[in-house]
Amino acid sequence: MGFNVLMYHEFREYNDLDRTKSSAISVAQQYQDALPKVLFSYLDDFKTQMNYLKTEGYHTLTLQEIKDFYEKGVKLPEKSVLLTFDDAFQSVYKYAYPILKEQQFHAVCFVVLGWLFQETKPFQIDQSTVMSKQELEKMRDVFELANHTTNLHMRYEGGRTQMQRVSLSELKEDLTECGEYVDSSDIFAYPFGIYQSDDVKRLAEIGVHYAFTTIPGLNTKETPLLELHRDTVTLGCTLEEFKRIVERS
Repeated sequence: MGFNVLMYHEFREYNDLDRTKSSAISVAQQYQDALPKVLFSYLDDFKTQMNYLKTEGYHTLTLQEIKDFYEKGVKLPEKSVLLTFDDAFQSVYKYAYPILKEQQFHAVCFVVLGWLFQETKPFQIDQSTVMSKQELEKMRDVFELANHTTNLHMRYEGGRTQMQRVSLSELKEDLTECGEYVDSSDIFAYPFGIYQSDDVKRLAEIGVHYAFTTIPGLNTKETPLLELHRDTVTLGCTLEEFKRIVERS
């Protein structure tokens, strides 16, 4: 018995998305990058996926239920899935949040604290803009927040991230700052899904108890807690493909 985890980032109406171009991110931190279109979801596809979960009687997990599963041996409901959304892009508030609220689903947002704007920015379909704190707070009735670093969500040529370039003390300071804002300071998602064995050891040293990767698969009692699996719901994911993920056992 285990559970599957779904990972989303950005949402657009079908006619609003140019699949041929990456989407430049707009964040409060001085960092420039682009989000690959494969990490988007069409709004209609997302509606279909959530309707399927609702119709089939799926339970959307909380992070406390995950902790209880591993720490106390509490059984999860037979049909369980953890819904995660990375980086707090505005489209999650604009498109995904109302759907989740209507279905009475629970979800987790992995927040890069340093990316959040102090003032709300206009929504633009041709770029990936992160929410303001005000927008994020409005989703608290559906979303709980978890740690995705404060200022370490940056990548460099050679496949390394800023998280891997700082000292242990700097890493602890950064995650502590984000942890003071989010609901679950000890639950983490690796920036860009990039990590090595040394990163796992360092997280353990500074008191992070659970960390999510972007490696697909079912999470069981045997899954290392700092290498939990997540399946990326990619652009154009069909309902049959979606079923294969959530029905994995």
